[in-house]
Amino acid sequence: MSEMLNDKLNLEILEQICYGVGVEVNISQLAFTLKKHRKTIKSHVDNLFDHEIINKPIYPFIWLLQEYPLLVLSEADLPRHEDIYQYLIADEHIFAAFNVRHEEYNTLLIEMHEDIYSYGEWRKKIVLDRKIPPREMRYPSDSLFFSTKHLIKYQPFSPVYLLEKTMQEKKDLKINGLRMNDLNYKILKQLMLGKCIRTNENMLSQNLKVHRITIERRIQALLKEKLITKPVCRFPNFFVPQNYILVYALLEVKKSWDKIINALKSDQSIPLAFEANIRRYNLLLFKVFFTVEEQLRWEKNLDERFPGCVGAMRKLILAPEMATSIDQQKVSLNIIKKRKELLHGRELMDSVKGM
Repeated sequence: MSEMLNDKLNLEILEQICYGVGVEVNISQLAFTLKKHRKTIKSHVDNLFDHEIINKPIYPFIWLLQEYPLLVLSEADLPRHEDIYQYLIADEHIFAAFNVRHEEYNTLLIEMHEDIYSYGEWRKKIVLDRKIPPREMRYPSDSLFFSTKHLIKYQPFSPVYLLEKTMQEKKDLKINGLRMNDLNYKILKQLMLGKCIRTNENMLSQNLKVHRITIERRIQALLKEKLITKPVCRFPNFFVPQNYILVYALLEVKKSWDKIINALKSDQSIPLAFEANIRRYNLLLFKVFFTVEEQLRWEKNLDERFPGCVGAMRKLILAPEMATSIDQQKVSLNIIKKRKELLHGRELMDSVKGM
Protein backbone atom coordinates (compact mmCIF):
# COMPACT_ATOMS: atom_id res chain seq x y z
CA MET A 1 0.00 0.00 0.00
CA SER A 2 1.26 3.47 -0.83
CA GLU A 3 1.99 5.60 2.24
CA MET A 4 0.47 8.53 0.36
CA LEU A 5 -2.95 7.01 1.08
CA ASN A 6 -2.32 7.51 4.81
CA ASP A 7 -2.37 11.28 4.41
CA LYS A 8 -5.65 13.14 4.94
CA LEU A 9 -4.93 15.94 2.47
CA ASN A 10 -3.87 13.50 -0.25
CA LEU A 11 -7.15 11.61 0.17
CA GLU A 12 -9.18 14.80 0.06
CA ILE A 13 -7.41 15.89 -3.13
CA LEU A 14 -7.92 12.45 -4.66
CA GLU A 15 -11.61 12.51 -3.79
CA GLN A 16 -12.03 15.84 -5.58
CA ILE A 17 -9.99 15.27 -8.74
CA CYS A 18 -11.08 11.64 -9.27
CA TYR A 19 -14.68 12.90 -9.19
CA GLY A 20 -13.75 15.66 -11.63
CA VAL A 21 -13.86 18.67 -9.31
CA GLY A 22 -11.34 21.26 -10.48
CA VAL A 23 -10.62 19.33 -13.69
CA GLU A 24 -11.61 21.27 -16.80
CA VAL A 25 -11.31 21.36 -20.56
CA ASN A 26 -8.81 24.02 -21.55
CA ILE A 27 -10.90 25.74 -24.23
CA SER A 28 -8.20 28.26 -25.14
CA GLN A 29 -5.53 25.60 -25.62
CA LEU A 30 -7.95 23.45 -27.62
CA ALA A 31 -8.82 26.41 -29.86
CA PHE A 32 -5.13 27.16 -30.43
CA THR A 33 -4.33 23.48 -31.14
CA LEU A 34 -7.17 23.05 -33.64
CA LYS A 35 -6.89 26.59 -35.06
CA LYS A 36 -10.54 27.44 -34.42
CA HIS A 37 -12.33 30.28 -32.65
CA ARG A 38 -12.77 29.82 -28.91
CA LYS A 39 -16.60 30.13 -29.09
CA THR A 40 -16.74 27.48 -31.81
CA ILE A 41 -14.66 25.08 -29.72
CA LYS A 42 -16.74 25.68 -26.58
CA SER A 43 -19.97 25.02 -28.47
CA HIS A 44 -18.66 21.70 -29.81
CA VAL A 45 -17.28 20.65 -26.40
CA ASP A 46 -20.65 21.41 -24.79
CA ASN A 47 -22.38 19.31 -27.46
CA LEU A 48 -20.11 16.33 -26.77
CA PHE A 49 -20.94 16.51 -23.06
CA ASP A 50 -24.65 17.32 -23.46
CA HIS A 51 -25.19 14.39 -25.85
CA GLU A 52 -23.19 12.11 -23.52
CA ILE A 53 -20.67 11.18 -26.18
CA ILE A 54 -17.91 11.49 -23.56
CA ASN A 55 -17.83 12.17 -19.83
CA LYS A 56 -16.31 15.30 -18.35
CA PRO A 57 -12.61 15.03 -17.45
CA ILE A 58 -11.34 13.28 -14.33
CA TYR A 59 -8.06 12.00 -12.95
CA PRO A 60 -8.23 8.18 -13.23
CA PHE A 61 -7.33 6.41 -9.97
CA ILE A 62 -5.03 3.84 -11.53
CA TRP A 63 -4.03 2.60 -8.05
CA LEU A 64 -7.37 0.78 -8.14
CA LEU A 65 -5.55 -2.07 -9.90
CA GLN A 66 -3.20 -2.38 -6.90
CA GLU A 67 -5.82 -1.90 -4.21
CA TYR A 68 -8.22 -4.43 -5.78
CA PRO A 69 -5.96 -6.82 -7.71
CA LEU A 70 -8.67 -9.48 -8.15
CA LEU A 71 -10.89 -9.06 -11.20
CA VAL A 72 -14.02 -11.22 -11.11
CA LEU A 73 -16.38 -11.87 -14.02
CA SER A 74 -19.62 -13.34 -12.70
CA GLU A 75 -22.57 -14.62 -14.66
CA ALA A 76 -25.53 -14.35 -12.32
CA ASP A 77 -29.25 -15.13 -12.20
CA LEU A 78 -30.88 -12.02 -10.72
CA PRO A 79 -34.51 -10.86 -10.71
CA ARG A 80 -35.35 -7.83 -12.83
CA HIS A 81 -36.63 -5.21 -10.42
CA GLU A 82 -35.69 -1.77 -9.10
CA ASP A 83 -34.06 -3.00 -5.86
CA ILE A 84 -31.56 -5.08 -7.83
CA TYR A 85 -30.85 -2.16 -10.17
CA GLN A 86 -30.17 0.14 -7.22
CA TYR A 87 -27.90 -2.48 -5.68
CA LEU A 88 -25.87 -2.80 -8.89
CA ILE A 89 -25.28 0.94 -9.25
CA ALA A 90 -24.43 1.37 -5.53
CA ASP A 91 -22.26 -1.65 -4.64
CA GLU A 92 -18.65 -0.65 -4.03
CA HIS A 93 -17.18 -3.68 -5.82
CA ILE A 94 -19.27 -3.79 -9.02
CA PHE A 95 -17.47 -1.95 -11.80
CA ALA A 96 -19.88 -2.77 -14.63
CA ALA A 97 -23.02 -4.84 -15.24
CA PHE A 98 -24.82 -6.08 -18.35
CA ASN A 99 -28.16 -7.75 -19.02
CA VAL A 100 -27.42 -10.96 -20.91
CA ARG A 101 -29.10 -14.16 -22.07
CA HIS A 102 -26.54 -16.89 -21.65
CA GLU A 103 -27.67 -20.35 -20.59
CA GLU A 104 -29.46 -19.92 -17.23
CA TYR A 105 -27.91 -16.51 -16.52
CA ASN A 106 -29.30 -13.03 -17.19
CA THR A 107 -26.58 -10.76 -15.78
CA LEU A 108 -22.85 -10.34 -16.35
CA LEU A 109 -21.03 -8.55 -13.52
CA ILE A 110 -17.50 -7.14 -13.64
CA GLU A 111 -16.24 -6.86 -10.07
CA MET A 112 -13.01 -5.86 -8.33
CA HIS A 113 -11.89 -7.23 -4.95
CA GLU A 114 -8.86 -7.38 -2.67
CA ASP A 115 -8.49 -11.18 -2.75
CA ILE A 116 -10.43 -14.46 -2.79
CA TYR A 117 -11.20 -14.25 0.93
CA SER A 118 -12.67 -10.73 0.75
CA TYR A 119 -14.65 -11.79 -2.34
CA GLY A 120 -16.14 -14.70 -0.40
CA GLU A 121 -17.03 -12.49 2.56
CA TRP A 122 -18.64 -9.97 0.19
CA ARG A 123 -20.71 -12.74 -1.41
CA LYS A 124 -21.96 -13.93 1.98
CA LYS A 125 -22.81 -10.41 3.10
CA ILE A 126 -24.87 -9.43 0.06
CA VAL A 127 -27.03 -12.53 0.60
CA LEU A 128 -27.36 -11.93 4.37
CA ASP A 129 -28.25 -8.28 3.70
CA ARG A 130 -30.80 -9.46 1.10
CA LYS A 131 -29.19 -7.47 -1.67
CA ILE A 132 -29.70 -10.55 -3.87
CA PRO A 133 -32.04 -13.53 -3.35
CA PRO A 134 -30.82 -16.60 -1.41
CA ARG A 135 -29.31 -19.48 -3.35
CA GLU A 136 -32.49 -21.59 -3.30
CA MET A 137 -34.30 -18.89 -5.29
CA ARG A 138 -31.78 -18.56 -8.14
CA TYR A 139 -29.09 -20.38 -10.07
CA PRO A 140 -25.70 -20.10 -8.31
CA SER A 141 -23.37 -17.60 -9.99
CA ASP A 142 -20.58 -18.79 -12.28
CA SER A 143 -17.47 -16.71 -11.49
CA LEU A 144 -14.10 -16.48 -13.22
CA PHE A 145 -11.05 -14.97 -11.50
CA PHE A 146 -8.22 -12.91 -12.98
CA SER A 147 -5.28 -11.06 -11.47
CA THR A 148 -4.60 -7.45 -12.42
CA LYS A 149 -0.92 -8.42 -12.21
CA HIS A 150 -1.58 -10.38 -15.40
CA LEU A 151 -2.74 -7.24 -17.20
CA ILE A 152 -1.45 -7.27 -20.77
CA LYS A 153 -3.10 -4.15 -22.12
CA TYR A 154 -4.98 -1.25 -20.53
CA GLN A 155 -5.81 1.38 -23.12
CA PRO A 156 -9.29 2.85 -22.56
CA PHE A 157 -8.79 5.44 -25.31
CA SER A 158 -7.99 3.00 -28.14
CA PRO A 159 -11.59 2.75 -29.49
CA VAL A 160 -11.40 6.44 -30.36
CA TYR A 161 -9.43 5.37 -33.45
CA LEU A 162 -12.21 2.97 -34.42
CA LEU A 163 -14.61 5.88 -34.28
CA GLU A 164 -12.42 7.72 -36.79
CA LYS A 165 -12.53 4.69 -39.09
CA THR A 166 -16.32 4.46 -38.80
CA MET A 167 -16.67 8.17 -39.64
CA GLN A 168 -14.57 7.70 -42.77
CA GLU A 169 -16.74 4.77 -43.91
CA LYS A 170 -20.11 6.10 -42.74
CA LYS A 171 -20.37 9.73 -43.81
CA ASP A 172 -23.51 10.58 -41.82
CA LEU A 173 -22.70 9.16 -38.37
CA LYS A 174 -24.94 10.23 -35.49
CA ILE A 175 -24.31 9.36 -31.85
CA ASN A 176 -27.06 10.10 -29.33
CA GLY A 177 -28.60 12.50 -31.82
CA LEU A 178 -25.36 14.42 -32.48
CA ARG A 179 -23.99 14.34 -36.02
CA MET A 180 -20.27 13.59 -35.74
CA ASN A 181 -18.27 15.94 -37.95
CA ASP A 182 -14.53 16.30 -38.28
CA LEU A 183 -14.22 18.97 -35.59
CA ASN A 184 -16.29 16.97 -33.10
CA TYR A 185 -13.99 14.02 -33.61
CA LYS A 186 -10.77 16.05 -33.31
CA ILE A 187 -11.96 17.53 -30.01
CA LEU A 188 -13.04 14.15 -28.70
CA LYS A 189 -9.69 12.61 -29.65
CA GLN A 190 -7.70 15.35 -27.92
CA LEU A 191 -9.70 15.01 -24.70
CA MET A 192 -9.61 11.22 -24.61
CA LEU A 193 -5.85 11.29 -25.06
CA GLY A 194 -5.59 13.64 -22.09
CA LYS A 195 -4.67 16.73 -24.07
CA CYS A 196 -6.03 20.25 -23.55
CA ILE A 197 -7.25 19.46 -20.04
CA ARG A 198 -6.23 21.60 -17.09
CA THR A 199 -6.46 21.48 -13.31
CA ASN A 200 -8.04 24.43 -11.53
CA GLU A 201 -5.78 24.54 -8.47
CA ASN A 202 -7.46 27.74 -7.27
CA MET A 203 -10.83 26.01 -7.03
CA LEU A 204 -9.30 23.05 -5.18
CA SER A 205 -7.42 25.46 -2.91
CA GLN A 206 -10.67 27.17 -1.95
CA ASN A 207 -12.53 23.88 -1.46
CA LEU A 208 -9.83 22.35 0.75
CA LYS A 209 -8.59 25.54 2.46
CA VAL A 210 -5.00 24.82 1.35
CA HIS A 211 -2.53 26.96 -0.58
CA ARG A 212 -2.62 26.53 -4.36
CA ILE A 213 1.08 25.63 -4.53
CA THR A 214 0.47 22.83 -2.00
CA ILE A 215 -2.33 21.43 -4.18
CA GLU A 216 -0.09 21.54 -7.26
CA ARG A 217 2.79 19.79 -5.50
CA ARG A 218 0.55 17.10 -4.03
CA ILE A 219 -1.00 16.29 -7.40
CA GLN A 220 2.46 16.01 -8.97
CA ALA A 221 3.49 13.65 -6.17
CA LEU A 222 0.36 11.51 -6.71
CA LEU A 223 1.19 11.31 -10.42
CA LYS A 224 4.81 10.40 -9.72
CA GLU A 225 3.72 7.68 -7.26
CA LYS A 226 1.35 6.35 -9.99
CA LEU A 227 -1.74 6.57 -7.84
CA ILE A 228 -3.39 8.54 -10.63
CA THR A 229 -2.76 9.15 -14.31
CA LYS A 230 -3.05 12.42 -16.19
CA PRO A 231 -6.62 13.75 -16.53
CA VAL A 232 -8.69 12.44 -19.43
CA CYS A 233 -12.23 12.19 -20.74
CA ARG A 234 -13.76 8.73 -21.11
CA PHE A 235 -16.67 7.15 -22.95
CA PRO A 236 -19.70 6.87 -20.60
CA ASN A 237 -19.94 3.10 -21.09
CA PHE A 238 -17.27 0.56 -20.18
CA PHE A 239 -14.57 1.40 -22.80
CA VAL A 240 -17.22 1.64 -25.51
CA PRO A 241 -18.38 4.54 -27.71
CA GLN A 242 -22.17 4.88 -27.92
CA ASN A 243 -23.70 2.63 -30.65
CA TYR A 244 -20.74 0.22 -30.51
CA ILE A 245 -20.73 -3.34 -29.20
CA LEU A 246 -18.41 -4.74 -26.55
CA VAL A 247 -17.24 -8.34 -26.92
CA TYR A 248 -16.04 -10.23 -23.86
CA ALA A 249 -13.95 -13.17 -25.08
CA LEU A 250 -11.83 -15.98 -23.66
CA LEU A 251 -9.26 -17.38 -26.10
CA GLU A 252 -7.03 -20.40 -26.22
CA VAL A 253 -3.64 -19.48 -27.66
CA LYS A 254 -1.86 -22.73 -28.58
CA LYS A 255 1.41 -21.31 -29.89
CA SER A 256 3.13 -18.11 -31.07
CA TRP A 257 2.08 -16.44 -27.81
CA ASP A 258 4.52 -13.51 -28.06
CA LYS A 259 3.62 -12.74 -31.66
CA ILE A 260 -0.11 -12.82 -30.93
CA ILE A 261 0.26 -10.65 -27.81
CA ASN A 262 2.26 -8.07 -29.75
CA ALA A 263 -0.44 -8.02 -32.41
CA LEU A 264 -3.18 -7.54 -29.80
CA LYS A 265 -1.27 -4.73 -28.11
CA SER A 266 -1.31 -2.75 -31.35
CA ASP A 267 -4.94 -3.67 -32.15
CA GLN A 268 -7.11 -0.57 -31.73
CA SER A 269 -10.26 -2.63 -31.19
CA ILE A 270 -8.87 -4.03 -27.91
CA PRO A 271 -8.81 -1.65 -24.93
CA LEU A 272 -8.30 -4.32 -22.27
CA ALA A 273 -6.54 -7.71 -22.17
CA PHE A 274 -5.44 -10.12 -19.42
CA GLU A 275 -3.48 -13.31 -19.28
CA ALA A 276 -5.88 -16.02 -18.05
CA ASN A 277 -5.84 -19.47 -16.54
CA ILE A 278 -9.42 -20.66 -17.06
CA ARG A 279 -9.70 -24.29 -18.14
CA ARG A 280 -8.29 -24.34 -21.68
CA TYR A 281 -8.34 -20.55 -22.04
CA ASN A 282 -5.23 -18.46 -21.42
CA LEU A 283 -6.30 -15.03 -22.67
CA LEU A 284 -9.12 -12.65 -21.73
CA LEU A 285 -10.00 -9.87 -24.17
CA PHE A 286 -12.48 -7.00 -24.23
CA LYS A 287 -13.01 -5.98 -27.84
CA VAL A 288 -14.95 -3.09 -29.37
CA PHE A 289 -16.67 -3.09 -32.78
CA PHE A 290 -19.26 -1.03 -34.64
CA THR A 291 -21.06 -4.13 -35.96
CA VAL A 292 -21.19 -7.87 -35.34
CA GLU A 293 -19.86 -8.33 -38.87
CA GLU A 294 -16.68 -6.48 -37.91
CA GLN A 295 -16.23 -8.83 -34.97
CA LEU A 296 -16.60 -11.87 -37.25
CA ARG A 297 -14.06 -10.43 -39.69
CA TRP A 298 -11.68 -9.86 -36.77
CA GLU A 299 -11.87 -13.55 -35.83
CA LYS A 300 -11.31 -14.61 -39.43
CA ASN A 301 -8.31 -12.28 -39.81
CA LEU A 302 -6.77 -13.59 -36.58
CA ASP A 303 -6.99 -17.17 -37.83
CA GLU A 304 -5.53 -16.22 -41.22
CA ARG A 305 -2.71 -14.23 -39.67
CA PHE A 306 -1.81 -16.93 -37.14
CA PRO A 307 -2.92 -20.26 -38.69
CA GLY A 308 -3.19 -23.10 -36.19
CA CYS A 309 -2.27 -20.83 -33.26
CA VAL A 310 -5.71 -20.03 -31.82
CA GLY A 311 -7.93 -22.82 -30.54
CA ALA A 312 -11.19 -22.47 -28.66
CA MET A 313 -13.02 -19.20 -28.10
CA ARG A 314 -15.84 -18.36 -25.71
CA LYS A 315 -17.50 -14.98 -26.15
CA LEU A 316 -20.44 -12.79 -25.24
CA ILE A 317 -21.53 -9.89 -27.43
CA LEU A 318 -22.75 -6.97 -25.32
CA ALA A 319 -24.84 -4.31 -27.04
CA PRO A 320 -25.13 -0.77 -25.59
CA GLU A 321 -28.74 -1.44 -24.53
CA MET A 322 -27.51 -4.28 -22.30
CA ALA A 323 -25.32 -2.05 -20.10
CA THR A 324 -26.42 -0.87 -16.67
CA SER A 325 -25.59 2.80 -16.14
CA ILE A 326 -22.84 2.68 -13.48
CA ASP A 327 -20.50 5.52 -12.56
CA GLN A 328 -17.04 4.37 -13.69
CA GLN A 329 -15.46 6.24 -10.77
CA LYS A 330 -17.68 4.57 -8.16
CA VAL A 331 -15.26 1.79 -7.15
CA SER A 332 -12.30 4.19 -7.00
CA LEU A 333 -14.18 6.79 -4.98
CA ASN A 334 -15.35 4.13 -2.51
CA ILE A 335 -11.73 3.05 -1.96
CA ILE A 336 -10.76 6.66 -1.22
CA LYS A 337 -13.78 7.06 1.08
CA LYS A 338 -12.86 3.91 3.03
CA ARG A 339 -9.27 5.16 3.38
CA LYS A 340 -10.56 8.44 4.79
CA GLU A 341 -12.79 6.60 7.28
CA LEU A 342 -9.92 4.34 8.34
CA LEU A 343 -7.60 7.32 8.82
CA HIS A 344 -10.27 9.17 10.81
CA GLY A 345 -10.67 6.10 13.05
CA ARG A 346 -6.94 6.04 13.70
CA GLU A 347 -6.94 9.74 14.56
CA LEU A 348 -9.77 9.19 17.06
CA MET A 349 -7.89 6.29 18.66
CA ASP A 350 -4.73 8.40 18.92
CA SER A 351 -6.65 11.27 20.52
CA VAL A 352 -8.19 8.90 23.10
CA LYS A 353 -4.77 7.46 23.93
CA GLY A 354 -3.39 10.97 24.38
CA MET A 355 -5.96 11.88 27.03
